[in-house]
Amino acid sequence: MRQFFPYKLYSQQLYCRQCRQAVVHDVCAMEEYSTYGGMERGIPLLCVCTHCGTIHVAFSQEFAFCHKDDVQSEYAKVYGHNRIFPGDWLYFEGARRPCLVKSFFQSSEREVVVYKNGLSDEKYEGPKIPIGHEVAPDGYRLLPAQCVHTLLGDHIYHVLRKQFGVAIGVVKDETKDKLVVKMDDGLIVFMSFPRYAENPPNDEVVSVVHKRLELLSNGLGEDISVEAGQGIVYLRGFVNSLATKHAIQTSVVGIAGLRGCVNMVRVRKNSKISDADLEQSIWNIMDDAVHPIFKYSVKVKSGAAKVTFFYEDEVYPEELKSRIESVPGIISLNMHGTAILKENLGKRDLCRRIMNKLATYRFLKNSFVHVTYVGKRFLVEGRVTNIIQREFALLAVAGFARSVAVGNRLRISKA
Repeated sequence: MRQFFPYKLYSQQLYCRQCRQAVVHDVCAMEEYSTYGGMERGIPLLCVCTHCGTIHVAFSQEFAFCHKDDVQSEYAKVYGHNRIFPGDWLYFEGARRPCLVKSFFQSSEREVVVYKNGLSDEKYEGPKIPIGHEVAPDGYRLLPAQCVHTLLGDHIYHVLRKQFGVAIGVVKDETKDKLVVKMDDGLIVFMSFPRYAENPPNDEVVSVVHKRLELLSNGLGEDISVEAGQGIVYLRGFVNSLATKHAIQTSVVGIAGLRGCVNMVRVRKNSKISDADLEQSIWNIMDDAVHPIFKYSVKVKSGAAKVTFFYEDEVYPEELKSRIESVPGIISLNMHGTAILKENLGKRDLCRRIMNKLATYRFLKNSFVHVTYVGKRFLVEGRVTNIIQREFALLAVAGFARSVAVGNRLRISKA
């Protein structure tokens, strides 16, 4: 499985079932990602023990680097160990659950916390306590009550043991799924999830996935093998396009109760379609005034396509990727768009008028000319059939724009 996860994101201490201890793991992904600011949900990640090489799969939403935007997450400040602000969840030693802070006052000797307890407000007043332990300014998970919601790498406070620690894994112990936590004193604690949080049986998962695949056309389920373990679905097989591969992914991840899907399905390489033909097919999709993109480029090698482009901030061309994925013969797609602030673009109406005017010229038949005003110049790109068309188009743009600041990215294409 390691070859399906070539991109190392970073390293983190996790529990290794082979070493039976907390060991540094390399966390790897199928594609290039950045964990800065968090990651989108559902991305499979392979965790590789750097000591013995044992691997296991987890998902992006199971790691603490994801956005903590769930209103029910309740990362609680522990009184006497965290700086407290209004809006924080606050845990007092011995309380049944954390409370929501409404206000916090502090003098040279006293502290006053007003917090919401059910429908009423209550107040705690006591001597000023120095902050003695603030490893996690955002707060801690309170165990055992919050074990189901705990993320890998989360700092935790065990309310029964009155100790701090960190979550380092989730394991299967006989028939029970358990959270693994390493306490500050080095003790490793295994905590069983409640029954409602247990992963469904593997046979049941495989059966449901097969039924989903059978609903897809062309007997797709016959070409895909399905395995399951700890609530994770593993798919292998071959399909004819990236669009079909992603249709399978969408169908499977829509099944309730699963941790996620590791899609190792591959797209068949079509030896009858050359890389040049694939590039031309992608260029034809990119050369479309419908897409608000510019400075776009395409490169295909052995069926693997790399597409880059710029776009106006907040106007990302969502449908572009699905159109490219539908091209038969593309086995993988690396698509990267760079946002440009709106104020760095301009003269949209003039650019549109120039493009419409050029489209009426019979001399530019079978060409596509796209004009963007960026960086204080007019950028001309697209395709023409010969050098004469290219020079004519550039002169026409300069004339209509009444500017010699014209950049050329026109391609000469016989197609």
